[in-house]
Amino acid sequence: MKITKLIITIFLFLGYQLSYAQDADSLLADLSIETEQTKLLPEKMLLTQRIFWGEKGLYRKMGIVPELTPENRQRELRIRRNMFKIHQAFGWATAAGMLAQGILGSRLYKGNTENFDKIKKAHEATALGINIAYTTTALMAFTSPPAQVRRKGTSTASVHRALSYVHISGMIATNVLSRQIERSRENQNFERLADMKGYHRAAAFTTFATFATAIAILKFEF
Repeated sequence: MKITKLIITIFLFLGYQLSYAQDADSLLADLSIETEQTKLLPEKMLLTQRIFWGEKGLYRKMGIVPELTPENRQRELRIRRNMFKIHQAFGWATAAGMLAQGILGSRLYKGNTENFDKIKKAHEATALGINIAYTTTALMAFTSPPAQVRRKGTSTASVHRALSYVHISGMIATNVLSRQIERSRENQNFERLADMKGYHRAAAFTTFATFATAIAILKFEF
């Protein structure tokens, strides 16, 4: 009887160990898969990229993009390259528009010039085109799939990103100040109008300089 109990105990112990080993193997396999999926995405990415393209991002939950696998990740990187090309194309178009608007704006600042209304309408139309192109440029950057690896330290991408914070702020300020100029002109508050013009010009020049530099620097790799 004692031998029978001993044999049963040994079998139960071995069964428990085998079950534990299988569970451990399963856990290790799950961890291996999780680690593999994690490596497909960089540890750091833009908040908008994490919201849309993260492992549990909005696009994946809605079924717009397939689940995260090495093959699907390669397709996402191709999408990123195409969006980057659009980002650059619209970026150069926006910079050209900013330059044209600056020329028109300098003529408006002179006051009573010939064809004032015509120049003003051209300036406003150019501003609308710039806002559309600028928004498209920004969307291509902020909603694109994340890169495979986000480099640490100073790089072309980090400088481009730092400059974007400046020209985004400048773009907002330029649009707000342009409305203030119109209000000052309508109210015939010429002293405030002069101040708003100065602030508007400074914001516009800063925006153009940082935006053009951010676009041009993409031609270099460091």
